[in-house]
Amino acid sequence: MRQVEEVHRRTETALQAGGLDLVIPFTTPALTQAALNAANRLGAGLNATIRLLKIQPVPYPLDLREPPVPVGFLEKQLEHFRSKLPARAEIRLARDFEQGLTGALSPDSVVLLATRKRPWRTNTERLAARLRNAGYKVLTVSEKEDPHHA
Repeated sequence: MRQVEEVHRRTETALQAGGLDLVIPFTTPALTQAALNAANRLGAGLNATIRLLKIQPVPYPLDLREPPVPVGFLEKQLEHFRSKLPARAEIRLARDFEQGLTGALSPDSVVLLATRKRPWRTNTERLAARLRNAGYKVLTVSEKEDPHHA
């Protein structure tokens, strides 16, 4: 509970300072990097901060404080991402990915999600639609549209 309170405190502090809270949920390394690149372009000159958010679902048989993946491994997943804007990595343990994500958002957060172009709607596009319907601000970027994607 203390971790959740700390996240909310830091988010509120950034918003009170007039900053833009850009939230990038970790999905895959390539898609996360595409979203991070878009966040750097979007937030330039806007007093923006980036929160790279790793949501780790913990199934019910396990205690919520004992994820099936070691926290050290989750931290290593986030280490190599670099940003031109102030950024921090956060790890949240939750029973459900979407609930973990929405629990980390403030009403003024902007969520950036990258997706691959497909002829069908991707899971990421469906997540973006659900978040928008719930009143959150969500931007999607195509991995192929990202000029910095190799």
